[in-house]
Amino acid sequence: MWNIIKQKLKEQKNSVLIYAGSLIGYAFLMISMFPQMKKMDINALMQSYPPEIAKFFGDSGMASYNTIEGFLAMEYLSFFFMLILTFYIGSAAGSAIAGQIEKRTADFNLSQPISRTKIVLSETIVALFYISIIVIGASLSVLIFCQLFDITINAKGICLFTLLATLFGWAHYGFAIFLSSLLRSKIGVTLLTVGISMGSYIFLSLTRLVDRIKGFENISIYKLYNPETVLKNASIDQNNLLILGGIALAGIIFSIIFFNKKDI
Repeated sequence: MWNIIKQKLKEQKNSVLIYAGSLIGYAFLMISMFPQMKKMDINALMQSYPPEIAKFFGDSGMASYNTIEGFLAMEYLSFFFMLILTFYIGSAAGSAIAGQIEKRTADFNLSQPISRTKIVLSETIVALFYISIIVIGASLSVLIFCQLFDITINAKGICLFTLLATLFGWAHYGFAIFLSSLLRSKIGVTLLTVGISMGSYIFLSLTRLVDRIKGFENISIYKLYNPETVLKNASIDQNNLLILGGIALAGIIFSIIFFNKKDI
Protein backbone atom coordinates (compact mmCIF):
# COMPACT_ATOMS: atom_id res chain seq x y z
CA MET A 1 0.00 0.00 0.00
CA TRP A 2 2.83 2.40 0.85
CA ASN A 3 4.45 1.74 -2.54
CA ILE A 4 1.20 2.76 -4.29
CA ILE A 5 1.04 5.94 -2.23
CA LYS A 6 4.63 6.88 -3.12
CA GLN A 7 3.97 6.19 -6.79
CA LYS A 8 0.79 8.28 -6.85
CA LEU A 9 2.49 11.13 -5.01
CA LYS A 10 5.12 11.27 -7.76
CA GLU A 11 2.59 10.91 -10.59
CA GLN A 12 0.41 13.78 -9.37
CA LYS A 13 3.16 16.14 -8.18
CA ASN A 14 3.48 18.13 -11.42
CA SER A 15 -0.25 18.54 -11.94
CA VAL A 16 -0.69 19.66 -8.34
CA LEU A 17 2.02 22.30 -8.85
CA ILE A 18 0.08 23.59 -11.87
CA TYR A 19 -3.21 23.79 -9.96
CA ALA A 20 -1.55 25.42 -6.93
CA GLY A 21 0.41 27.79 -9.16
CA SER A 22 -2.79 28.89 -10.91
CA LEU A 23 -4.44 29.72 -7.59
CA ILE A 24 -1.37 31.53 -6.26
CA GLY A 25 -1.01 33.54 -9.46
CA TYR A 26 -4.67 34.58 -9.38
CA ALA A 27 -4.37 35.49 -5.69
CA PHE A 28 -1.48 37.81 -6.56
CA LEU A 29 -3.54 39.42 -9.32
CA MET A 30 -6.56 40.02 -7.09
CA ILE A 31 -4.62 41.31 -4.09
CA SER A 32 -2.54 43.64 -6.25
CA MET A 33 -5.80 45.11 -7.63
CA PHE A 34 -7.42 45.67 -4.23
CA PRO A 35 -5.75 49.01 -3.33
CA GLN A 36 -7.11 50.55 -6.54
CA MET A 37 -10.52 48.95 -6.08
CA LYS A 38 -10.74 50.36 -2.57
CA LYS A 39 -10.27 53.89 -3.92
CA MET A 40 -13.35 53.54 -6.09
CA ASP A 41 -16.76 54.74 -4.94
CA ILE A 42 -18.27 51.31 -4.34
CA ASN A 43 -21.60 52.69 -3.16
CA ALA A 44 -22.05 54.62 -6.40
CA LEU A 45 -21.06 51.54 -8.37
CA MET A 46 -23.63 49.45 -6.48
CA GLN A 47 -26.40 51.93 -7.25
CA SER A 48 -25.68 51.65 -10.97
CA TYR A 49 -26.39 47.91 -10.95
CA PRO A 50 -29.78 46.19 -10.60
CA PRO A 51 -30.42 45.00 -7.00
CA GLU A 52 -30.69 41.43 -8.29
CA ILE A 53 -26.95 41.37 -8.96
CA ALA A 54 -26.14 42.18 -5.35
CA LYS A 55 -28.58 39.52 -4.16
CA PHE A 56 -27.03 36.95 -6.49
CA PHE A 57 -23.65 37.37 -4.81
CA GLY A 58 -24.94 37.26 -1.26
CA ASP A 59 -26.43 39.32 1.52
CA SER A 60 -23.57 41.84 1.60
CA GLY A 61 -23.55 42.12 -2.17
CA MET A 62 -20.98 44.34 -3.81
CA ALA A 63 -20.49 46.30 -0.58
CA SER A 64 -18.09 43.49 0.33
CA TYR A 65 -15.56 45.08 -2.02
CA ASN A 66 -14.74 47.64 0.68
CA THR A 67 -12.78 45.04 2.69
CA ILE A 68 -10.02 42.69 1.60
CA GLU A 69 -11.93 39.77 3.12
CA GLY A 70 -15.07 40.57 1.17
CA PHE A 71 -13.15 41.36 -2.01
CA LEU A 72 -11.27 38.04 -1.92
CA ALA A 73 -14.44 36.13 -1.06
CA MET A 74 -16.29 37.66 -4.01
CA GLU A 75 -13.54 37.65 -6.63
CA TYR A 76 -11.40 34.68 -5.65
CA LEU A 77 -12.43 32.29 -2.90
CA SER A 78 -16.11 31.77 -3.67
CA PHE A 79 -15.93 30.68 -7.30
CA PHE A 80 -12.51 30.65 -9.00
CA PHE A 81 -10.77 29.00 -6.07
CA MET A 82 -13.29 26.17 -5.87
CA LEU A 83 -13.46 25.79 -9.65
CA ILE A 84 -9.72 25.08 -9.90
CA LEU A 85 -9.72 22.88 -6.81
CA THR A 86 -12.72 20.91 -8.06
CA PHE A 87 -11.00 20.22 -11.38
CA TYR A 88 -8.11 18.63 -9.48
CA ILE A 89 -10.50 16.67 -7.26
CA GLY A 90 -12.51 15.35 -10.21
CA SER A 91 -9.34 14.39 -12.08
CA ALA A 92 -7.77 12.65 -9.08
CA ALA A 93 -10.97 10.76 -8.21
CA GLY A 94 -11.57 9.89 -11.85
CA SER A 95 -8.09 8.38 -12.16
CA ALA A 96 -8.51 6.37 -8.97
CA ILE A 97 -11.12 3.89 -10.24
CA ALA A 98 -12.90 4.89 -13.44
CA GLY A 99 -9.66 5.90 -15.17
CA GLN A 100 -8.03 2.56 -14.42
CA ILE A 101 -11.01 0.69 -15.80
CA GLU A 102 -11.09 2.93 -18.88
CA LYS A 103 -7.37 2.40 -19.59
CA ARG A 104 -7.65 -1.32 -18.76
CA THR A 105 -4.92 -1.07 -16.13
CA ALA A 106 -7.24 -2.15 -13.31
CA ASP A 107 -6.76 -5.84 -14.13
CA PHE A 108 -3.00 -5.57 -13.71
CA ASN A 109 -3.27 -3.63 -10.45
CA LEU A 110 -5.77 -6.10 -9.03
CA SER A 111 -3.50 -9.00 -9.98
CA GLN A 112 -1.03 -7.70 -7.38
CA PRO A 113 -1.26 -8.90 -3.76
CA ILE A 114 -3.35 -5.94 -2.63
CA SER A 115 -7.09 -5.63 -2.09
CA ARG A 116 -9.44 -3.25 -3.89
CA THR A 117 -10.06 -1.52 -0.57
CA LYS A 118 -6.38 -0.71 -0.14
CA ILE A 119 -6.17 0.58 -3.70
CA VAL A 120 -9.01 3.04 -3.05
CA LEU A 121 -7.57 4.04 0.32
CA SER A 122 -4.14 4.63 -1.22
CA GLU A 123 -5.59 6.86 -3.91
CA THR A 124 -7.70 8.65 -1.31
CA ILE A 125 -4.79 9.35 1.03
CA VAL A 126 -2.82 10.92 -1.81
CA ALA A 127 -5.78 13.03 -3.02
CA LEU A 128 -6.70 14.28 0.46
CA PHE A 129 -3.06 15.15 1.13
CA TYR A 130 -2.73 17.12 -2.10
CA ILE A 131 -6.06 18.89 -1.55
CA SER A 132 -4.68 20.07 1.78
CA ILE A 133 -1.41 21.17 0.16
CA ILE A 134 -3.22 23.18 -2.55
CA VAL A 135 -5.44 24.92 0.00
CA ILE A 136 -2.58 25.65 2.40
CA GLY A 137 -0.41 26.98 -0.43
CA ALA A 138 -3.17 29.31 -1.62
CA SER A 139 -3.87 30.54 1.92
CA LEU A 140 -0.20 31.21 2.64
CA SER A 141 0.09 33.13 -0.62
CA VAL A 142 -2.79 35.37 0.45
CA LEU A 143 -1.01 36.21 3.71
CA ILE A 144 2.29 36.85 1.92
CA PHE A 145 0.79 39.00 -0.84
CA CYS A 146 -1.26 41.04 1.65
CA GLN A 147 1.95 41.70 3.57
CA LEU A 148 3.69 42.63 0.32
CA PHE A 149 1.03 45.20 -0.60
CA ASP A 150 0.68 46.45 2.99
CA ILE A 151 -2.90 45.19 3.33
CA THR A 152 -4.20 44.13 6.73
CA ILE A 153 -5.99 40.80 6.82
CA ASN A 154 -7.10 38.64 9.72
CA ALA A 155 -4.50 35.87 10.03
CA LYS A 156 -6.76 33.80 12.30
CA GLY A 157 -9.52 34.09 9.72
CA ILE A 158 -7.15 32.77 7.05
CA CYS A 159 -6.26 29.79 9.25
CA LEU A 160 -9.92 28.96 9.84
CA PHE A 161 -10.68 29.41 6.15
CA THR A 162 -7.90 26.92 5.38
CA LEU A 163 -9.59 24.37 7.63
CA LEU A 164 -13.02 25.02 6.09
CA ALA A 165 -11.76 24.91 2.48
CA THR A 166 -9.80 21.72 3.12
CA LEU A 167 -12.84 19.91 4.50
CA PHE A 168 -14.99 21.36 1.73
CA GLY A 169 -12.53 19.94 -0.80
CA TRP A 170 -12.50 16.59 1.00
CA ALA A 171 -16.31 16.50 0.86
CA HIS A 172 -16.11 17.06 -2.89
CA TYR A 173 -13.60 14.24 -3.16
CA GLY A 174 -15.91 11.91 -1.24
CA PHE A 175 -18.62 12.58 -3.80
CA ALA A 176 -16.19 12.38 -6.74
CA ILE A 177 -14.64 9.04 -5.69
CA PHE A 178 -18.17 7.67 -5.30
CA LEU A 179 -18.90 8.73 -8.89
CA SER A 180 -15.65 7.08 -9.95
CA SER A 181 -16.81 3.79 -8.46
CA LEU A 182 -19.97 3.99 -10.59
CA LEU A 183 -18.64 5.28 -13.90
CA ARG A 184 -16.03 4.00 -16.35
CA SER A 185 -14.62 7.25 -17.69
CA LYS A 186 -12.16 9.62 -16.00
CA ILE A 187 -13.33 12.61 -18.02
CA GLY A 188 -16.93 11.74 -17.15
CA VAL A 189 -16.13 11.79 -13.43
CA THR A 190 -14.21 15.06 -13.76
CA LEU A 191 -16.88 16.89 -15.75
CA LEU A 192 -19.73 15.59 -13.61
CA THR A 193 -17.94 16.56 -10.40
CA VAL A 194 -17.22 20.08 -11.65
CA GLY A 195 -20.69 20.43 -13.16
CA ILE A 196 -22.53 19.38 -10.01
CA SER A 197 -20.33 21.57 -7.84
CA MET A 198 -20.79 24.67 -9.97
CA GLY A 199 -24.49 23.88 -10.37
CA SER A 200 -24.79 23.80 -6.59
CA TYR A 201 -23.08 27.20 -6.38
CA ILE A 202 -25.43 28.73 -8.95
CA PHE A 203 -28.48 27.14 -7.30
CA LEU A 204 -27.59 28.76 -3.95
CA SER A 205 -27.29 32.14 -5.67
CA LEU A 206 -30.62 31.67 -7.42
CA THR A 207 -32.40 30.93 -4.12
CA ARG A 208 -31.86 34.60 -3.30
CA LEU A 209 -33.62 35.69 -6.49
CA VAL A 210 -36.31 33.13 -7.35
CA ASP A 211 -39.26 33.03 -4.96
CA ARG A 212 -40.19 29.46 -5.82
CA ILE A 213 -36.89 28.04 -4.55
CA LYS A 214 -36.38 30.35 -1.56
CA GLY A 215 -35.96 28.25 1.55
CA PHE A 216 -34.23 25.44 -0.35
CA GLU A 217 -30.73 26.88 0.05
CA ASN A 218 -29.75 24.08 2.42
CA ILE A 219 -29.80 21.69 -0.54
CA SER A 220 -26.62 23.35 -1.81
CA ILE A 221 -23.32 22.20 -0.31
CA TYR A 222 -22.12 25.79 -0.74
CA LYS A 223 -24.40 26.74 2.12
CA LEU A 224 -21.67 25.20 4.31
CA TYR A 225 -18.95 27.23 2.63
CA ASN A 226 -18.89 30.89 3.72
CA PRO A 227 -15.37 32.31 3.19
CA GLU A 228 -16.30 35.95 3.78
CA THR A 229 -17.89 35.26 7.17
CA VAL A 230 -15.00 33.07 8.28
CA LEU A 231 -12.38 35.60 7.19
CA LYS A 232 -14.12 38.63 8.70
CA ASN A 233 -15.25 37.14 12.00
CA ALA A 234 -12.42 34.63 12.46
CA SER A 235 -15.04 32.12 13.57
CA ILE A 236 -16.39 28.94 12.10
CA ASP A 237 -19.49 26.81 12.54
CA GLN A 238 -18.30 23.45 13.86
CA ASN A 239 -21.49 21.78 12.64
CA ASN A 240 -20.55 22.69 9.08
CA LEU A 241 -17.16 21.02 9.55
CA LEU A 242 -18.79 17.88 10.91
CA ILE A 243 -21.23 17.70 7.99
CA LEU A 244 -18.44 18.17 5.44
CA GLY A 245 -16.34 15.51 7.15
CA GLY A 246 -19.34 13.18 7.17
CA ILE A 247 -19.94 13.70 3.44
CA ALA A 248 -16.29 12.91 2.70
CA LEU A 249 -16.30 9.78 4.86
CA ALA A 250 -19.61 8.52 3.47
CA GLY A 251 -18.44 8.99 -0.11
CA ILE A 252 -15.21 7.08 0.50
CA ILE A 253 -16.99 4.22 2.28
CA PHE A 254 -19.62 3.84 -0.43
CA SER A 255 -16.98 4.00 -3.16
CA ILE A 256 -15.14 1.09 -1.51
CA ILE A 257 -18.36 -0.91 -1.22
CA PHE A 258 -19.34 -0.34 -4.86
CA PHE A 259 -15.81 -0.90 -6.20
CA ASN A 260 -15.53 -4.23 -4.35
CA LYS A 261 -18.77 -5.36 -6.02
CA LYS A 262 -17.97 -3.91 -9.44
CA ASP A 263 -17.35 -6.25 -12.36
CA ILE A 264 -14.46 -4.76 -14.33
